[in-house]
Amino acid sequence: MITVTRLFFQRIISDWNYQYQVWRTAVDWIVALYIVIPFSAGFIYYYLSWWRAVPGWLDYIPLNALSAIIVIFAWSGTIRIFVEGADQLFLLQRKVWMSRIIKYSLVYAVVYNLVVTLLLLTILAPLLLLHYGFSLISVVWLTVLVLLLKNCIGLGKQLIELRFKGWAKRMVKLIIFLVIGVYVRQSVALLLSRSGLFYLSMLVLLIILSKLLYQRAKLKGIFFEDVAREQTARLRLAKYMLQNAGTYVKRPRFSRKRPLLFRNSNLLFKKRNPVNGLVEMCLKYELRNEKDVEFYLKMVGVSILAILVFPPDYGWLLWFVFSIMISNVVWLFWQEVIKDPFVCLFHWLPESKIAAMSKAIFLMALPGQLILGVVVAAKTHSWLGGLVMVPVIVLTGYYIARKISLKS
Repeated sequence: MITVTRLFFQRIISDWNYQYQVWRTAVDWIVALYIVIPFSAGFIYYYLSWWRAVPGWLDYIPLNALSAIIVIFAWSGTIRIFVEGADQLFLLQRKVWMSRIIKYSLVYAVVYNLVVTLLLLTILAPLLLLHYGFSLISVVWLTVLVLLLKNCIGLGKQLIELRFKGWAKRMVKLIIFLVIGVYVRQSVALLLSRSGLFYLSMLVLLIILSKLLYQRAKLKGIFFEDVAREQTARLRLAKYMLQNAGTYVKRPRFSRKRPLLFRNSNLLFKKRNPVNGLVEMCLKYELRNEKDVEFYLKMVGVSILAILVFPPDYGWLLWFVFSIMISNVVWLFWQEVIKDPFVCLFHWLPESKIAAMSKAIFLMALPGQLILGVVVAAKTHSWLGGLVMVPVIVLTGYYIARKISLKS
Protein backbone atom coordinates (compact mmCIF):
# COMPACT_ATOMS: atom_id res chain seq x y z
CA MET A 1 0.00 0.00 0.00
CA ILE A 2 1.31 3.42 -0.94
CA THR A 3 2.01 5.80 1.92
CA VAL A 4 3.04 9.45 1.90
CA THR A 5 6.54 8.53 3.10
CA ARG A 6 6.98 5.94 0.35
CA LEU A 7 5.62 8.38 -2.22
CA PHE A 8 8.11 11.03 -1.17
CA PHE A 9 11.10 8.68 -1.35
CA GLN A 10 9.92 7.42 -4.74
CA ARG A 11 10.05 11.00 -6.00
CA ILE A 12 13.51 11.55 -4.54
CA ILE A 13 14.82 8.38 -6.16
CA SER A 14 13.12 9.27 -9.45
CA ASP A 15 14.72 12.72 -9.43
CA TRP A 16 18.22 11.38 -8.76
CA ASN A 17 17.77 8.72 -11.42
CA TYR A 18 16.63 11.36 -13.92
CA GLN A 19 19.65 13.58 -13.19
CA TYR A 20 21.92 10.54 -13.57
CA GLN A 21 20.39 9.72 -16.96
CA VAL A 22 20.93 13.32 -18.07
CA TRP A 23 24.59 13.09 -17.07
CA ARG A 24 24.96 9.82 -18.97
CA THR A 25 23.84 11.49 -22.19
CA ALA A 26 26.78 13.91 -21.93
CA VAL A 27 29.42 11.83 -20.15
CA ASP A 28 29.98 8.61 -22.07
CA TRP A 29 32.94 6.31 -21.50
CA ILE A 30 35.17 8.31 -23.85
CA VAL A 31 34.50 11.60 -22.05
CA ALA A 32 34.93 9.89 -18.68
CA LEU A 33 38.20 8.24 -19.75
CA TYR A 34 39.87 11.29 -21.30
CA ILE A 35 38.34 14.22 -19.36
CA VAL A 36 36.48 13.36 -16.14
CA ILE A 37 38.93 10.83 -14.69
CA PRO A 38 42.13 12.85 -15.47
CA PHE A 39 40.53 16.03 -14.15
CA SER A 40 39.38 14.29 -10.95
CA ALA A 41 42.81 12.74 -10.43
CA GLY A 42 44.52 16.11 -10.96
CA PHE A 43 42.18 17.82 -8.52
CA ILE A 44 42.76 15.19 -5.83
CA TYR A 45 46.53 15.48 -6.32
CA TYR A 46 46.52 19.27 -5.95
CA TYR A 47 44.08 19.11 -3.04
CA LEU A 48 46.37 16.77 -1.12
CA SER A 49 49.31 19.04 -1.93
CA TRP A 50 47.43 21.93 -0.23
CA TRP A 51 47.66 20.00 3.05
CA ARG A 52 51.45 19.65 2.65
CA ALA A 53 52.20 23.24 1.59
CA VAL A 54 50.05 26.34 1.17
CA PRO A 55 49.88 27.49 -2.49
CA GLY A 56 51.84 30.67 -3.12
CA TRP A 57 49.00 32.30 -5.06
CA LEU A 58 46.96 32.52 -1.84
CA ASP A 59 49.18 35.42 -0.76
CA TYR A 60 47.40 37.56 -3.37
CA ILE A 61 43.86 36.59 -2.28
CA PRO A 62 42.55 38.46 0.79
CA LEU A 63 40.20 37.01 3.39
CA ASN A 64 37.35 39.09 1.96
CA ALA A 65 37.43 36.84 -1.12
CA LEU A 66 36.40 34.00 1.19
CA SER A 67 33.36 36.01 2.25
CA ALA A 68 32.43 36.54 -1.40
CA ILE A 69 32.64 32.79 -2.07
CA ILE A 70 30.38 32.08 0.92
CA VAL A 71 27.80 34.67 -0.16
CA ILE A 72 27.64 33.36 -3.74
CA PHE A 73 27.41 29.75 -2.52
CA ALA A 74 24.70 30.55 0.04
CA TRP A 75 22.69 32.52 -2.52
CA SER A 76 22.75 29.77 -5.15
CA GLY A 77 20.10 27.09 -5.39
CA THR A 78 16.59 26.93 -4.01
CA ILE A 79 14.41 24.95 -1.61
CA ARG A 80 12.63 22.28 -3.64
CA ILE A 81 9.13 21.11 -2.77
CA PHE A 82 8.57 17.74 -4.47
CA VAL A 83 5.08 18.22 -5.84
CA GLU A 84 3.80 17.54 -9.35
CA GLY A 85 1.03 18.96 -11.48
CA ALA A 86 -1.02 15.76 -11.23
CA ASP A 87 -1.11 16.11 -7.45
CA GLN A 88 -4.00 18.53 -7.78
CA LEU A 89 -6.18 15.50 -8.58
CA PHE A 90 -5.33 13.63 -5.39
CA LEU A 91 -2.93 15.24 -2.92
CA LEU A 92 -4.74 18.56 -2.76
CA GLN A 93 -7.77 16.66 -1.49
CA ARG A 94 -5.66 15.12 1.28
CA LYS A 95 -4.34 18.02 3.31
CA VAL A 96 -2.44 15.76 5.71
CA TRP A 97 -0.51 14.15 2.84
CA MET A 98 0.24 17.52 1.26
CA SER A 99 1.48 18.92 4.55
CA ARG A 100 3.78 15.94 5.11
CA ILE A 101 5.18 16.17 1.57
CA ILE A 102 6.10 19.80 2.23
CA LYS A 103 7.67 18.98 5.61
CA TYR A 104 9.64 16.07 4.13
CA SER A 105 10.84 18.36 1.33
CA LEU A 106 12.05 20.94 3.83
CA VAL A 107 13.92 18.29 5.82
CA TYR A 108 15.44 16.95 2.61
CA ALA A 109 16.51 20.48 1.62
CA VAL A 110 18.26 21.01 4.97
CA VAL A 111 20.06 17.66 4.70
CA TYR A 112 21.05 18.32 1.08
CA ASN A 113 22.38 21.77 1.99
CA LEU A 114 24.32 20.20 4.84
CA VAL A 115 26.02 17.78 2.45
CA VAL A 116 27.00 20.40 -0.13
CA THR A 117 28.14 22.79 2.63
CA LEU A 118 30.35 20.11 4.13
CA LEU A 119 31.76 19.43 0.67
CA LEU A 120 32.61 23.11 0.13
CA LEU A 121 34.20 23.58 3.57
CA THR A 122 36.15 20.33 3.17
CA ILE A 123 37.67 21.71 -0.03
CA LEU A 124 38.45 25.04 1.65
CA ALA A 125 39.68 23.46 4.92
CA PRO A 126 43.43 23.33 4.12
CA LEU A 127 43.36 26.95 2.95
CA LEU A 128 41.44 28.09 6.03
CA LEU A 129 43.58 26.18 8.54
CA LEU A 130 47.05 26.65 7.06
CA HIS A 131 46.83 30.09 5.45
CA TYR A 132 44.05 32.21 6.95
CA GLY A 133 44.71 31.14 10.54
CA PHE A 134 41.40 29.47 11.36
CA SER A 135 41.30 26.92 14.15
CA LEU A 136 39.48 23.62 13.73
CA ILE A 137 36.58 24.79 15.90
CA SER A 138 36.39 28.01 13.85
CA VAL A 139 36.02 25.95 10.66
CA VAL A 140 33.21 23.97 12.30
CA TRP A 141 31.40 27.18 13.29
CA LEU A 142 31.95 28.61 9.82
CA THR A 143 30.26 25.48 8.43
CA VAL A 144 27.31 26.09 10.74
CA LEU A 145 27.14 29.72 9.56
CA VAL A 146 27.09 28.74 5.88
CA LEU A 147 24.50 26.01 6.47
CA LEU A 148 22.10 28.28 8.37
CA LEU A 149 22.60 31.10 5.89
CA LYS A 150 22.01 28.91 2.83
CA ASN A 151 18.73 27.56 4.22
CA CYS A 152 17.55 31.01 5.32
CA ILE A 153 18.30 32.49 1.90
CA GLY A 154 16.61 29.62 0.05
CA LEU A 155 13.42 30.05 2.06
CA GLY A 156 13.58 33.84 2.05
CA LYS A 157 13.91 34.02 -1.74
CA GLN A 158 10.77 31.94 -2.15
CA LEU A 159 8.78 34.21 0.15
CA ILE A 160 10.06 37.28 -1.70
CA GLU A 161 9.07 35.79 -5.08
CA LEU A 162 5.56 35.20 -3.76
CA ARG A 163 5.25 38.71 -2.34
CA PHE A 164 6.87 40.81 -5.08
CA LYS A 165 6.88 40.72 -8.87
CA GLY A 166 8.94 42.26 -11.66
CA TRP A 167 11.53 44.90 -10.85
CA ALA A 168 10.28 45.30 -7.27
CA LYS A 169 11.25 41.69 -6.59
CA ARG A 170 14.67 42.20 -8.16
CA MET A 171 15.36 45.34 -6.16
CA VAL A 172 14.38 43.66 -2.88
CA LYS A 173 16.59 40.67 -3.68
CA LEU A 174 19.48 42.96 -4.59
CA ILE A 175 19.20 44.85 -1.29
CA ILE A 176 19.06 41.58 0.65
CA PHE A 177 22.08 40.27 -1.28
CA LEU A 178 24.11 43.35 -0.32
CA VAL A 179 23.00 43.13 3.33
CA ILE A 180 23.99 39.45 3.43
CA GLY A 181 27.39 40.32 1.95
CA VAL A 182 28.03 42.80 4.77
CA TYR A 183 26.70 40.32 7.35
CA VAL A 184 28.98 37.49 6.18
CA ARG A 185 32.03 39.75 6.11
CA GLN A 186 31.39 40.94 9.66
CA SER A 187 30.58 37.42 10.88
CA VAL A 188 33.88 36.04 9.59
CA ALA A 189 35.72 38.90 11.29
CA LEU A 190 33.84 38.24 14.56
CA LEU A 191 34.61 34.54 14.35
CA LEU A 192 38.34 35.31 14.31
CA SER A 193 38.26 38.02 16.98
CA ARG A 194 35.13 38.28 19.15
CA SER A 195 33.60 34.81 19.24
CA GLY A 196 30.93 35.78 21.78
CA LEU A 197 29.19 38.14 19.35
CA PHE A 198 29.54 35.52 16.63
CA TYR A 199 27.70 32.94 18.75
CA LEU A 200 24.96 35.49 19.42
CA SER A 201 24.55 36.11 15.69
CA MET A 202 24.34 32.33 15.14
CA LEU A 203 21.51 32.15 17.69
CA VAL A 204 19.64 34.94 15.89
CA LEU A 205 20.18 33.20 12.55
CA LEU A 206 18.88 29.92 13.98
CA ILE A 207 15.73 31.66 15.27
CA ILE A 208 15.18 33.24 11.84
CA LEU A 209 15.58 29.84 10.16
CA SER A 210 13.06 28.27 12.55
CA LYS A 211 10.51 30.99 11.80
CA LEU A 212 11.06 30.68 8.04
CA LEU A 213 10.67 26.88 8.15
CA TYR A 214 7.46 27.19 10.16
CA GLN A 215 6.07 29.89 7.87
CA ARG A 216 6.95 27.91 4.74
CA ALA A 217 5.39 24.70 6.09
CA LYS A 218 2.14 26.51 6.91
CA LEU A 219 1.93 28.56 3.72
CA LYS A 220 -1.24 27.88 1.70
CA GLY A 221 -2.45 28.58 -1.82
CA ILE A 222 0.90 28.35 -3.62
CA PHE A 223 0.61 24.85 -5.07
CA PHE A 224 1.07 25.89 -8.70
CA GLU A 225 4.05 28.11 -7.84
CA ASP A 226 5.69 25.12 -6.13
CA VAL A 227 4.99 22.94 -9.16
CA ALA A 228 6.55 25.47 -11.55
CA ARG A 229 9.61 25.90 -9.31
CA GLU A 230 10.06 22.14 -8.99
CA GLN A 231 9.87 21.62 -12.76
CA THR A 232 12.45 24.35 -13.31
CA ALA A 233 14.82 22.84 -10.73
CA ARG A 234 14.36 19.31 -12.09
CA LEU A 235 15.05 20.32 -15.70
CA ARG A 236 17.86 22.80 -14.98
CA LEU A 237 20.69 20.41 -15.85
CA ALA A 238 18.94 19.06 -18.95
CA LYS A 239 18.19 22.60 -20.13
CA TYR A 240 21.81 23.65 -19.66
CA MET A 241 23.07 20.71 -21.69
CA LEU A 242 20.53 21.26 -24.47
CA GLN A 243 21.50 24.92 -24.77
CA ASN A 244 25.19 24.07 -24.97
CA ALA A 245 24.40 21.47 -27.62
CA GLY A 246 22.84 24.20 -29.78
CA THR A 247 19.20 23.26 -29.12
CA TYR A 248 16.79 26.16 -28.75
CA VAL A 249 14.98 26.05 -25.41
CA LYS A 250 12.10 28.45 -25.05
CA ARG A 251 11.88 30.07 -21.63
CA PRO A 252 8.78 31.29 -19.81
CA ARG A 253 8.60 35.06 -19.49
CA PHE A 254 7.03 37.50 -17.12
CA SER A 255 4.02 38.89 -18.96
CA ARG A 256 3.89 42.65 -19.48
CA LYS A 257 1.44 44.64 -21.59
CA ARG A 258 4.11 47.09 -22.66
CA PRO A 259 7.86 46.49 -22.51
CA LEU A 260 9.90 48.49 -20.04
CA LEU A 261 12.36 49.66 -22.73
CA PHE A 262 11.77 50.54 -26.41
CA ARG A 263 8.01 50.76 -25.90
CA ASN A 264 7.46 52.45 -29.28
CA SER A 265 9.99 50.17 -31.02
CA ASN A 266 11.87 53.06 -32.60
CA LEU A 267 14.73 52.32 -34.97
CA LEU A 268 18.12 52.32 -33.27
CA PHE A 269 20.23 52.71 -36.42
CA LYS A 270 19.56 55.11 -39.26
CA LYS A 271 21.47 52.96 -41.73
CA ARG A 272 19.38 49.93 -42.60
CA ASN A 273 21.18 46.73 -43.54
CA PRO A 274 21.13 43.10 -42.39
CA VAL A 275 23.89 43.66 -39.82
CA ASN A 276 22.14 46.58 -38.12
CA GLY A 277 18.84 44.74 -38.31
CA LEU A 278 20.25 41.74 -36.46
CA VAL A 279 22.00 43.93 -33.88
CA GLU A 280 18.84 45.96 -33.27
CA MET A 281 16.80 42.78 -32.88
CA CYS A 282 19.31 41.39 -30.38
CA LEU A 283 19.48 44.59 -28.31
CA LYS A 284 15.70 44.95 -28.06
CA TYR A 285 15.22 41.26 -27.38
CA GLU A 286 17.69 41.22 -24.49
CA LEU A 287 16.84 44.59 -22.94
CA ARG A 288 13.18 43.50 -22.82
CA ASN A 289 14.20 40.19 -21.23
CA GLU A 290 14.14 40.81 -17.49
CA LYS A 291 15.85 37.51 -16.65
CA ASP A 292 18.85 38.25 -18.87
CA VAL A 293 19.10 41.84 -17.65
CA GLU A 294 19.02 40.59 -14.06
CA PHE A 295 21.75 38.04 -14.78
CA TYR A 296 23.85 40.72 -16.49
CA LEU A 297 23.54 43.01 -13.48
CA LYS A 298 24.41 40.17 -11.11
CA MET A 299 27.50 39.45 -13.19
CA VAL A 300 28.58 43.09 -12.99
CA GLY A 301 27.78 43.19 -9.26
CA VAL A 302 29.89 40.12 -8.48
CA SER A 303 32.74 41.59 -10.56
CA ILE A 304 32.53 44.85 -8.61
CA LEU A 305 32.61 42.90 -5.34
CA ALA A 306 35.73 41.03 -6.45
CA ILE A 307 37.47 44.26 -7.50
CA LEU A 308 36.67 45.83 -4.12
CA VAL A 309 37.98 42.92 -2.01
CA PHE A 310 41.25 42.49 -3.93
CA PRO A 311 44.19 44.90 -3.50
CA PRO A 312 44.16 48.01 -5.77
CA ASP A 313 47.28 46.81 -7.62
CA TYR A 314 45.17 44.12 -9.30
CA GLY A 315 42.36 46.48 -10.33
CA TRP A 316 42.96 46.76 -14.08
CA LEU A 317 44.01 43.11 -14.37
CA LEU A 318 40.71 42.08 -12.79
CA TRP A 319 38.92 44.54 -15.07
CA PHE A 320 40.39 42.77 -18.12
CA VAL A 321 39.44 39.30 -16.80
CA PHE A 322 35.87 40.32 -15.95
CA SER A 323 35.50 42.16 -19.27
CA ILE A 324 36.20 38.89 -21.06
CA MET A 325 33.69 37.10 -18.81
CA ILE A 326 30.98 39.72 -19.46
CA SER A 327 31.58 39.51 -23.21
CA ASN A 328 31.24 35.72 -23.08
CA VAL A 329 27.97 36.02 -21.13
CA VAL A 330 26.67 38.43 -23.77
CA TRP A 331 27.75 35.92 -26.42
CA LEU A 332 25.41 33.40 -24.76
CA PHE A 333 22.61 35.97 -25.03
CA TRP A 334 23.40 36.36 -28.72
CA GLN A 335 23.23 32.59 -29.24
CA GLU A 336 19.76 32.56 -27.73
CA VAL A 337 18.60 35.30 -30.10
CA ILE A 338 20.12 33.89 -33.27
CA LYS A 339 18.62 30.43 -32.56
CA ASP A 340 15.13 31.77 -31.99
CA PRO A 341 12.68 30.06 -34.40
CA PHE A 342 11.47 33.42 -35.72
CA VAL A 343 15.01 34.61 -36.51
CA CYS A 344 15.78 31.27 -38.18
CA LEU A 345 12.95 31.87 -40.67
CA PHE A 346 15.18 34.36 -42.48
CA HIS A 347 18.28 33.58 -44.48
CA TRP A 348 21.28 35.39 -43.01
CA LEU A 349 24.64 35.43 -44.74
CA PRO A 350 27.48 34.07 -42.57
CA GLU A 351 29.48 37.31 -42.88
CA SER A 352 26.44 39.33 -41.82
CA LYS A 353 25.94 37.14 -38.74
CA ILE A 354 29.61 37.46 -37.74
CA ALA A 355 29.61 41.25 -38.14
CA ALA A 356 26.31 41.56 -36.26
CA MET A 357 27.57 39.28 -33.49
CA SER A 358 30.71 41.39 -33.01
CA LYS A 359 28.75 44.64 -32.92
CA ALA A 360 26.03 43.31 -30.59
CA ILE A 361 28.52 41.81 -28.13
CA PHE A 362 30.50 45.06 -28.10
CA LEU A 363 27.46 47.27 -27.48
CA MET A 364 25.93 45.06 -24.80
CA ALA A 365 29.17 44.42 -22.91
CA LEU A 366 30.40 48.03 -23.02
CA PRO A 367 28.13 49.42 -20.23
CA GLY A 368 29.34 46.78 -17.77
CA GLN A 369 32.96 47.29 -18.79
CA LEU A 370 32.67 51.06 -18.29
CA ILE A 371 31.07 50.57 -14.86
CA LEU A 372 33.92 48.29 -13.82
CA GLY A 373 36.40 50.87 -15.12
CA VAL A 374 34.80 53.53 -12.90
CA VAL A 375 35.04 51.19 -9.88
CA VAL A 376 38.73 50.53 -10.55
CA ALA A 377 39.41 54.25 -10.93
CA ALA A 378 37.60 54.97 -7.65
CA LYS A 379 39.45 52.15 -5.85
CA THR A 380 42.85 53.35 -7.06
CA HIS A 381 41.95 57.07 -6.59
CA SER A 382 43.21 57.67 -10.11
CA TRP A 383 40.45 59.61 -11.86
CA LEU A 384 42.85 61.07 -14.42
CA GLY A 385 44.05 57.60 -15.24
CA GLY A 386 40.42 56.50 -15.47
CA LEU A 387 39.67 59.19 -18.05
CA VAL A 388 42.71 58.13 -20.05
CA MET A 389 41.52 54.51 -19.84
CA VAL A 390 38.08 55.28 -21.35
CA PRO A 391 39.23 55.00 -24.98
CA VAL A 392 41.37 52.00 -23.99
CA ILE A 393 38.28 50.35 -22.47
CA VAL A 394 36.28 50.97 -25.65
CA LEU A 395 39.03 49.62 -27.92
CA THR A 396 39.65 46.61 -25.67
CA GLY A 397 35.94 45.84 -25.53
CA TYR A 398 35.74 46.02 -29.32
CA TYR A 399 38.78 43.74 -29.66
CA ILE A 400 37.34 41.15 -27.22
CA ALA A 401 33.99 41.17 -29.04
CA ARG A 402 35.73 40.78 -32.37
CA LYS A 403 37.83 37.81 -31.19
CA ILE A 404 34.79 36.07 -29.70
CA SER A 405 32.76 36.51 -32.90
CA LEU A 406 35.57 35.17 -35.08
CA LYS A 407 36.02 32.07 -32.92
CA SER A 408 32.29 31.26 -32.84
